[in-house]
Amino acid sequence: MDTLKLCEAKKIFTDRLKYYRYLIDDKLHCVKRFGTNHIESKNLSLRTHIKRLNRRTICFSRSLIILISVLKIYFWL
Repeated sequence: MDTLKLCEAKKIFTDRLKYYRYLIDDKLHCVKRFGTNHIESKNLSLRTHIKRLNRRTICFSRSLIILISVLKIYFWL
């Protein structure tokens, strides 16, 4: 929760798990049954591109320029 507060999110979308009500403020919390698939897709893309840092994966970048470019997309280096 501290990370979410630091990034000053305007809305936090979750599924219908009952424990989110106690953790997230009502002004920020938005419950959607099928609304989290877009966020999960972005998380999957991030995990796939971060695999470029590991040498033994299919996403490995041999070129330093490509690696830096991909990292700039996510982390604004």
